[in-house]
Amino acid sequence: DFSANERIHGELHGSQCFPGLLYPGKDSVNLSRQSPEERMTFAPAGRRFIVFVLDGTWKSVRKMLRLSQNLAGLPMICFDPPSPSNYRIRRQPKPHCYSTIEAIHHVLDLFTPRGLARPVHDNLLAAFRSVVDRQLAYTLCAEARTSLT
Repeated sequence: DFSANERIHGELHGSQCFPGLLYPGKDSVNLSRQSPEERMTFAPAGRRFIVFVLDGTWKSVRKMLRLSQNLAGLPMICFDPPSPSNYRIRRQPKPHCYSTIEAIHHVLDLFTPRGLARPVHDNLLAAFRSVVDRQLAYTLCAEARTSLT
């Protein structure tokens, strides 16, 4: 429950911030269906758009949102994933579900002006792929050791 978190309270009530929550829901604004110009004007003029992202399993995120009334009332945003998740360690509950880091990357991508050679936030996906590959390698090694015994 983040309702009593002072740092979050400061961001939510800061006059220069416009907070939103990355969460797919029926009332969420789908950023993929907006033009780049519409996305750039999502926050009122003079206010910095900040996005809260809850990290955890889908079940735990739903619980966090239910308990955190300060976040539950925020404008919600979502997107249409351009491709399936690369999180191969566990199966996602639905084909359109992304890992937290993939979701953060995609939101950053949606707000990044076109024309940059390689946005710096692409490093998030490189690190993500490395972690997934390493975890899968450890899993394969563990399975191989288990089958030998």
